[in-house]
Amino acid sequence: MAAPKSTFRSAVHTRLDKPLVSLFRVIQFAFALGSGISYAIELSHEHTSSEFIFAQLEFAITIITQIIDAFTLRSYRLTFLVESTICVLWLALFGVFYQIYPNGEELQSQYDDMTLGRAKTAVWLDLINSLLWLGSAVFSTVMCCAGTNGAIKWNLEQSRGKNSRKDREGAAEMESGVFHERPQGSR
Repeated sequence: MAAPKSTFRSAVHTRLDKPLVSLFRVIQFAFALGSGISYAIELSHEHTSSEFIFAQLEFAITIITQIIDAFTLRSYRLTFLVESTICVLWLALFGVFYQIYPNGEELQSQYDDMTLGRAKTAVWLDLINSLLWLGSAVFSTVMCCAGTNGAIKWNLEQSRGKNSRKDREGAAEMESGVFHERPQGSR
């Protein structure tokens, strides 16, 4: 059986054979969609303040990341950076919109025509999205470390394999009584 070309990839994919990863991505997508639609409805009601534009930008970044993740092979070498950034953006979005209704029963005066129920729902969806992306970022970091660890082990085994072949060749030469001169500095 041939050795895999990259143990980074094989170490990561052995952990991804479970359907829970895909289910987790679908849940992330559903919650992002719920939050994004809530803010889009408010944006269509002429709330063109920067908060709503930021919300739609965060929604777009999330959806684009989800689409790229769905159609490409998962590589966790840099994915954890993207997912950590998205987690921070969702947390910032939660903080921005949580301040809109400071006492929980009424909205700030500039948001009077905004639906309170939809605003609360969107804010809590932002927090859930932040937690989901935090989990995803932690998972990606673990996968990156596992893949890097697997690649290091594979390279170490390859290095040991080359050294053991040289040792076997030297032992065979000694047994047969044939000695070849080796340049100085080589083993």
